[in-house]
Amino acid sequence: MSVRFLAAVLLGGSVLLAAAPLRAQEPRVVVLDFAGKGGDKARIQVIRALRDHAAFETQSAARKVLGSEGLKASSSAGRAAVASELGLDYVVWGSVRGKGSSARAKIRFAGPKGKEIAAREAGPPGTSKGNARIQKATLSLLAKAVAAAPPNATRGTKKEAARPPPAPAAVPTAAAAPPAVVATELEEPVAIKIKPRTSATKFAPYVMLLAGAGGRTRNIEVNIDEASGESATRTYDSGVYLDIVFRLEVRPLARHATPGLRGLALEADGDFGIGLETQPPGSTTKLDTKTWRVLGQLGYFHRFGKGELGGLTGIGFDRLELEANGTIPSIDYLYFRVGPAYRYFFLERALYLRVDGGFRYPFEYGQLEETFGPAKGFGFDAALTVGGQLDVGFTYAARLVFDYFKPQFAGFPPGMVPPVPGAANGRDATDLAISFHAMVGWAF
Repeated sequence: MSVRFLAAVLLGGSVLLAAAPLRAQEPRVVVLDFAGKGGDKARIQVIRALRDHAAFETQSAARKVLGSEGLKASSSAGRAAVASELGLDYVVWGSVRGKGSSARAKIRFAGPKGKEIAAREAGPPGTSKGNARIQKATLSLLAKAVAAAPPNATRGTKKEAARPPPAPAAVPTAAAAPPAVVATELEEPVAIKIKPRTSATKFAPYVMLLAGAGGRTRNIEVNIDEASGESATRTYDSGVYLDIVFRLEVRPLARHATPGLRGLALEADGDFGIGLETQPPGSTTKLDTKTWRVLGQLGYFHRFGKGELGGLTGIGFDRLELEANGTIPSIDYLYFRVGPAYRYFFLERALYLRVDGGFRYPFEYGQLEETFGPAKGFGFDAALTVGGQLDVGFTYAARLVFDYFKPQFAGFPPGMVPPVPGAANGRDATDLAISFHAMVGWAF
């Protein structure tokens, strides 16, 4: 008896030891909505099939992640965000098509990166045979998913260290409760609350770099008082010329665990014109002309639903360099800019609309002051951008921009000899530029 008893103890201990690592490898899943008529019935059967083979996260937690990032479960980015935030091995979703006995439920499994790794049809849901087929198909898909992406293999290590081991939970069956109660309790079989350790926006880019080209036109009018006492207007019209543009967006904390820090933004824009020439009125001589602009800004964006609202402030420099002439001098605007920006995501990051507006305060005017007297004034800008980013990193944008400056001149003191040819007492000026650019680039 003692030998048999000892053998039984050793056998039982070995079984427990063997079961421990298997339990540790239990996959963590969430079962999302099944689209179509009968989707709820199909979802319940999937949960029933997995209840003894996986630990569940609640669907409400997944919906919260999707809602906070403005994503959908039908996209790989949305599923990746759910898996990352909740520390899941698999995301299960699907749909039901057809009616009655011809209805079929399609069950899909995605791995922690949001990519579909297994799918199968079964059904019809709501019948005893159809329900059994759905459960059988679910277990078959689970086996394929485990083979393709083993549990715990790609989860975040910090999340695993911070997560308490899942506790088994009893799931009611039809024999233990009325059908309505069963459906409700199976809707959220095991509620495990996990504090997120990483950002749900792991697909959000740290850096987005764009480059492109387009057209730009600039019109300048300067109202002056001639030496004779009569007023006159000097004009400059560039026509449409080729403009090369570069744009950089940096979100250094885009994937930070604290959502409030993700909106910190650094932005830089640079443009320069190509092949631009100027012909003074009444002259056949063409003046060499160069133009370029840079703007660097720091700001913050608050994300809510499908939109983000923020503001930017920075320093810009706009130069129009003209060969010496007696009409319009070279212009240098060194200015401070501040303004709001709003971006709305139509299809997650694949398509968005952004609107910018800004107030500009120039504190340097270059040769404008030497030609028309001391200046002060203001400016503003407005921009409309349509763009997007694909999952692989390719990004694109088309942008329409209006830039406007309004210098006011005090004129030269009486008796002062202006230092440059063509100088006159200036009153005011308007400087309007319109640009359109198409850009492509990469985000990572």
